[in-house]
Order: sequence, then structure tokens, then C-alpha cells
Amino acid sequence: MDPRDPDVQLMLRLQAGDGAALGELLRRNAPRVLALAFRYLGDRAAAEDVVQETFLKLYQARDRYRSDAPFGAYVLRIATNVCLSQLRKKRPRSLDEGDDGERASEPPADGVRAPEETLLDEELAGRVRDAVQQLPDRQRMAILLNKFEGLDYQQVADQLGLTVPATKSLLHRARMTLKDLLEGYLGGVPSETQGPPGRSPG
Repeated sequence: MDPRDPDVQLMLRLQAGDGAALGELLRRNAPRVLALAFRYLGDRAAAEDVVQETFLKLYQARDRYRSDAPFGAYVLRIATNVCLSQLRKKRPRSLDEGDDGERASEPPADGVRAPEETLLDEELAGRVRDAVQQLPDRQRMAILLNKFEGLDYQQVADQLGLTVPATKSLLHRARMTLKDLLEGYLGGVPSETQGPPGRSPG
């Protein structure tokens, strides 16, 4: 791990008793933790709670952090455990829903796409989110870490406390489950729309 990494330096400062370092770590890393938690829980307020608890746990465990460990992986591991704990307390809402209960949608990329294309993409994205929501807990988290966070097999394994072969098996089962859940819908969608859900995230 590069000792010049600003997050690593901040963690070392935090270990040395510099309380202000925690605020800077929060500012730099909260958006990523929030995005992961929201994708997993589908609820903005719950995701914000995950951010707060993640950085509280980070502070409490500051003396156990080793400077040769990538900080990004370290904080995501804490956030993953907090998400799993939240899920055990209360089942998450559909990933389709925003804070007001309406379907959440991504902002338009350029504003010039044909309306029918936009509607089709939104419908497909909604069905994919619904399918992901139906996965077992560990399969869902593995898919989110691999697809949305871009973590490779080793990194996902580290986050979930699994071996790489077990992680590959978990992701394979998740993809097969998603394929089954989406098969009926994708069978009626033009082929060019089938790319994203059908690709292997890893």
C-alpha cells in the first residue's frame, strides 16, 4: 500500500489521536459508502444510518488498522457488515423506490435520447433492480460489490470473508438466479437491450 495515500495518512493521524482526521475521512469517503448502502438497502435514511455507523466503527477500531491495508477496502468491509446487520433487523424496500415511495431513476445522460428508448431502459433497469433485490443476502452483496463497486474476485472475497473459489461460486449462483428471474422479460426485449444484465460482472 502506498504510504502517501491521503486516506492512509489520515488513519495514521487518527491513530495518533488527531480527532479532526475522522472528519476528513468522512468527507472523502462517505459518498462511496452511502452509494453502496443505498444500492443494498434501497432506502436513503437507512443508507445514511449506515454511513454514520460505519465511521463510528472505523473510529472504534482505529487501533486495529494496519497501514499496509488498502483503506478503501477496509472501510467498505465495515460498511458491508453494517449493511448485513441492518438487513437482519429489517428487510429493505425495493431498490426501485426512492424516499417518497416512487420509482427511483438515473438522471438522463445527455437529454437527447428518444422517449421510447428512455422508457425501455428505465423499465429494464427497474426489473434488474427488482431481480437483484430477490437474491439471497450474500449473493446480493457480492453482485453489488462486483458490479457496482467494480471489485474483483479477491476484493469481494475479502469484503465477505470468503475464499476466492467460494466467491466465484457465489457470484455464479447469483448470475444464474438473475438470469432465471429475468428470462421471461428479456425474451421479449430487442437483443440490443440485453447486454448489461447478461454480461458477467466479473
